[in-house]
Amino acid sequence: MNQIAIGDVAAGWLILSGLSVVPPFKHASYAPVFSSDRMVTDTLALSLEGTPAQISGGLAALEKAQQLAELYQRAGCTSPQYLRCQPAAGSEFYFTPITDLDFEFNPEGYDTHQTSSLLVRLHFTRPNHFDSEPIELPLSNRNGVKVTGGIPLFNHTDAHAGHDSSVLIDPADFESPLPAPLRFELENTSASGVLQDVLVGLYHHPTFSEDEVFFLQAPEYMGGTLLYSPDAINEYYRRLSWSGADWTDLGNWTLINEHVQRVSGRSYRPILHFFSSYGYDDLYLKIKLQKGSYILWDGEGVYADPSYQYLLFPPVRIPPHRLLGEGLPHHVDLVIYGQRDGAGTSQLEIDQLHLLPLDGSASFLGFYDMLQDDVLVDDSFRGLHNVQYATLGSEAVGHLRQGGPLLLYPGEYNRLFFVLVNEADQVDILRTATLRAYYRRRVRIL
Repeated sequence: MNQIAIGDVAAGWLILSGLSVVPPFKHASYAPVFSSDRMVTDTLALSLEGTPAQISGGLAALEKAQQLAELYQRAGCTSPQYLRCQPAAGSEFYFTPITDLDFEFNPEGYDTHQTSSLLVRLHFTRPNHFDSEPIELPLSNRNGVKVTGGIPLFNHTDAHAGHDSSVLIDPADFESPLPAPLRFELENTSASGVLQDVLVGLYHHPTFSEDEVFFLQAPEYMGGTLLYSPDAINEYYRRLSWSGADWTDLGNWTLINEHVQRVSGRSYRPILHFFSSYGYDDLYLKIKLQKGSYILWDGEGVYADPSYQYLLFPPVRIPPHRLLGEGLPHHVDLVIYGQRDGAGTSQLEIDQLHLLPLDGSASFLGFYDMLQDDVLVDDSFRGLHNVQYATLGSEAVGHLRQGGPLLLYPGEYNRLFFVLVNEADQVDILRTATLRAYYRRRVRIL
């Protein structure tokens, strides 16, 4: 190792071995455990040489790192202690958070301390990987190709220039032996209203880089009446009408064979966007996956709250059964069913169904509003998120986060999707944001 250190950015780095080491630290022997376990216990052997005062000072610095590690485990400080390694001169640093830090001393340590030397073993637990420093990712969508420094997002995706709620990350633009932790910074650029909830989905595929399969538009919907409006997503919406109190087939989108193959084996959250509001307080909707009239999967009915402009259906796996993969999968129909207790005719107007990937996803449910220029930060390396408030120049946790870490898959196209919800529970389609994203190269062996 060219250098080994312990600490964090805020408290500083205590160099234990290699480049820039100072007395009493002389040398560290470290052979990371090679294991398939998620967490491993490692040992680092330290040699200290110097005056008794220097050695005492070195021990005090190690004990300070131990105290900070314990404080972090009790939520008493904001950053864990890291082991920082530089494998070779001029190479990048790699970090791994450490817990359960403990010391083992040479039995003759008290005497050797007085004669200017000491051997100490550091025992600690760490995740079974090391991560590099953050690297900004070039992002692409309808607003630019391989953009760094911030790319615009629009709160819906359709055929119009600039209307894009996702970004593509090219596999040529990042390299990592293991799935790499993602950090994103989402800045609210809308001057009107406030941003409250943010839904994030992550999809990855070795060859497929397009987005049309995830956004099912009104013109492709089979059922109801197709109507034009410049205020609708893609300028068209469907008016659905039915009578009676039973569950009624309102129409469907068909996923062709190739599209089923693209989404095959993954779970999705269908999000239905309403073009206009409705006044029913007894409306239920559900999705069935069908092959013609044959039902492959029957989703649970969901109450459609009239105060919302969108509806989250239960997760669905497409297709619902595991296939052999020896040929193209059969096409699948996503059928919308509606049901009301009230008599008479019911009517809905819809303009898009969004399939939000769930295998890599996170939901941020806001309890503090985000105004213009406020930034939501989610760091899967740290396992933390917060909001940076522009007017106050401060940060605070403003959301309840649901979901696991967001990881980029190496050698594949990765696409990030965003759904932005305002304080009135509306997915206002003209809302805008700016996105920056970073990753850390993750390795098993240094």
